[in-house]
Amino acid sequence: MIGNLVDSALKLPLRFVLSLFGRQVFYTAHGGTGDSVVAYIRGVRADDLFASAMQGDLAAVVNGAEFAAKIGPSPRRFDRLRTTAGLTYSVEEWRGAPTESDPVFYKLLLRGGQQ
Repeated sequence: MIGNLVDSALKLPLRFVLSLFGRQVFYTAHGGTGDSVVAYIRGVRADDLFASAMQGDLAAVVNGAEFAAKIGPSPRRFDRLRTTAGLTYSVEEWRGAPTESDPVFYKLLLRGGQQ
C-alpha cells in the first residue's frame, strides 16, 4: 500500500505548519515523566468529532513523531498538558490523524485549565 497524500507528500509540510502556529507545552504521561512538545490549542467546535465534548473543553494538536520520540507511543486518558501560562489540562480523549499506525498528528480533547 502506498498510502495517501498526507502520508507521503504532505507529512513534513503539515508538521512544519504546526511548528509555526503551535507553542511549547509540557506534557506529562499519566503515572510517568513528561517533556516539552509543540501543541496548537483551540476551542472545541460543533463539528469536532469528540462525542463527549462539553462547553469549555479545548482541542490540541501535537506532532505524532515528536510525541512518540519524547513521551511514548500514544497519548492516554488522564495524561496532563501544562501551558506556558500555567494552565493545566487533562486529556479526556484522543485520536491519531490519519488513524493509521503512524499518525502525522494526535488530536486531543482537553478538560480543565485551572488545576
